[in-house]
Amino acid sequence: MSAAGGLPSGAGARRLLMVEQGGRGGVSDYTAELVAALAAEGWAVTLATAADHRYRPVQGVTVVPVFHYTRGDTRFGRALRERGLGKLANGLRFLAALPRLTALARSADVVHSQGWEVPQLGPLALACLRATGRPVVQTEHGTFDRAQDRLFGTASHARRLSGRLAARTIVHTQADLDRVAPPLRGRARVIPHGEYGGLARSGGTAERERARAALDLAPDVPVTLMFGQLRGDKGLDDLAQAVARVPGLQLLVGGQDIGGLSAAREHLDALGARVSVREGFLDMRDTAQLFAATDTVALPYRQASQSGVLLLAYGFARPVVVYPSGGLVEAVIDGETGWICERPDIESLTAALADSVRAGTEECLRRGRAGERLADERFAWPAIARRTAALYEEALAG
Repeated sequence: MSAAGGLPSGAGARRLLMVEQGGRGGVSDYTAELVAALAAEGWAVTLATAADHRYRPVQGVTVVPVFHYTRGDTRFGRALRERGLGKLANGLRFLAALPRLTALARSADVVHSQGWEVPQLGPLALACLRATGRPVVQTEHGTFDRAQDRLFGTASHARRLSGRLAARTIVHTQADLDRVAPPLRGRARVIPHGEYGGLARSGGTAERERARAALDLAPDVPVTLMFGQLRGDKGLDDLAQAVARVPGLQLLVGGQDIGGLSAAREHLDALGARVSVREGFLDMRDTAQLFAATDTVALPYRQASQSGVLLLAYGFARPVVVYPSGGLVEAVIDGETGWICERPDIESLTAALADSVRAGTEECLRRGRAGERLADERFAWPAIARRTAALYEEALAG
């Protein structure tokens, strides 16, 4: 994706302003795949994102750095976070970016928001974008409140207000649609999250035995992995307790800690040498190593919409073990692409993990390949881009 100061020009092409604030992480991975597919459908795309983004060049997509962050990788940023001022500082910098964002929207035909780092500031941004007279489409990647989203009030109230401001809202699962407020449901559409096979392949080829050797894992030990943003609601504490009850099972944990590690620390420590933690933002090469080393990917999420980690597991041809939460079950065929726990509790998770260990390596690999095929068939990006583009046209007509 090329960097530039304004919207791209294309003869007769519809002009889309895509807004993705963070520039890295799961939502940016999703956005990168979507804008590439939309550009292939003929849309002239400008992507407004973070100044320190990690997007790669894609033909037909112009990246404009709009948002600036005080992150924890500088001394000043760490000092602010230690004092509890990190979100406040970034909120103020977000407000300072709105005039530039609004100017870009005036040159677009359609604006599409991928959500906001602080959900409670989203309605203000959407109001500014809507004031340009351009239809605004938003994607709600999560339809439930998290504890860390409550700095400026409840996120659910912000979502309802954002839904009123947007011409159309995209959610990824039927479970998400059911959580949309009834008066706004008529403007909401289910468009699934896309597959991550291409993202998985971008990390290169990681061979199972070599990956295990690099992580000090025996070739034949059963392994389960939790990967991604490590939040308290993702059930890492449940997973650690369940692993402790399955003899011989090893636990791998990889990703940025957002409270999940500290919440599970006591149970992780009790596992001793049976747990290995790779904390921090991991590039796709390191990610590929973790997925190559594991037999299953565990997602014991207590609350869920859809999961990019689930689709990344399919991209790496690994089966999943999930709680029956939210929209997760809509992307898993129990007994074919993974294991769905009977209930969202430690006992059911223990039983599913024990079943995966009894099934053995070859059965895990078979289910992983089935997940890979399912993702290619059901969650292909070209089809998702066409459905998204049809929604843009609907918003323009409306």
